[in-house]
Amino acid sequence: MANLPEKIYTEQELTRARSTAQVVGWLQGAGVVVGGVLVWNLLGWIPMLIGVAAVGWVLYKLLSGPGTTDEE
Repeated sequence: MANLPEKIYTEQELTRARSTAQVVGWLQGAGVVVGGVLVWNLLGWIPMLIGVAAVGWVLYKLLSGPGTTDEE
């Protein structure tokens, strides 16, 4: 046989899985916000701002793709 799933899920099971995943995402987002606030309060806003700027720059460089190079 082809690559068929072993079990076919019902619509109710799929809806419950989507709802559970959404709640987990909300909890993860809330955890990141609470953790950020705690780090912000512990470190102060100046070092945190520098850290956020550095992380933002690295993410920009990673996600922007290859740059143009002037090879001769």
